[in-house]
Amino acid sequence: MRAFKLSSILFLWLTSLTLQAQFSDIEVQSYISKDTVVIGEPFVYSLSINYPSQYEVFFPDSQYFKTPIEWINKTYSNTVCKDNICTDSVQYTLRTFSTDSILSPNIPVFIFIDNFHDTLFIHPEEKQIVVKKLNTATEDYQWKENVEYLEVYDSINYWYYGLITLVILFVVFILYMIAGPYIIKRIKLFNLTINHKRFIIEYDALLQLFSSQKKPSDLEKGVTLWKSYLTKLESKPYTTLTTKELEELPGMDDIIIPLQNLDRYLYGGLSKTENSESLNALRRFSNKRFLTKKIELRNARKV
Repeated sequence: MRAFKLSSILFLWLTSLTLQAQFSDIEVQSYISKDTVVIGEPFVYSLSINYPSQYEVFFPDSQYFKTPIEWINKTYSNTVCKDNICTDSVQYTLRTFSTDSILSPNIPVFIFIDNFHDTLFIHPEEKQIVVKKLNTATEDYQWKENVEYLEVYDSINYWYYGLITLVILFVVFILYMIAGPYIIKRIKLFNLTINHKRFIIEYDALLQLFSSQKKPSDLEKGVTLWKSYLTKLESKPYTTLTTKELEELPGMDDIIIPLQNLDRYLYGGLSKTENSESLNALRRFSNKRFLTKKIELRNARKV
């Protein structure tokens, strides 16, 4: 039994010597790009290893890094071998949000040794980096650790909202094809009625003003307003036509005599008591043409 223990100890001692002899050919170096960083500022941590070509080397991935170090990305360099010695290197871009003043990344390199059916890891010489705060603590603002993350909302999904816009436009187009002519007709009838009511209010105001003051200028404004309204209503140049020219148009028999009476008063200086009645005749004529236009618009198939 004592001989077995002795042999076991001897075996472990020889194994240790063998590993030390093999690891003597392995050299791991680390480098930090900055001596001092502020919280959240990225920095580069480089690892380089020289090893015999019969070994397999593995560098840690993103799952290895835990708080207080956060992994951003890494960049490998191609393996270079010379005289049975290979060199591998990697650069890690890291950052920290820890409020500790000193940070030691101390990232190891994993080595797979086939003879011993095991994976070992070697740490490089420890390097430290100083972490500085952007603002020192005050009475109104204190640094806190392990606070919850703020919710970050997704960016605008242009494809999603673009599809919704296309669907809405398609629905509007279908509704326009079905109900568009009816809606346009209703809008035109509404505008036609509003414009006529506005004309009647302005015309009645001038008619009342002329009845009380008997000024020729008020009478002339009434005739001009009447012609302007008919021009917009029927799209005909009433404002440029004289009474003689209006007489040649069809359907104007009801207002020729009232217009002649108004002309005699305005341009001939002849006083007429029928002026107010002549203005009322023009008003009745505009109402008649308004109703005719309204019936035509209602019965129109296409607007």
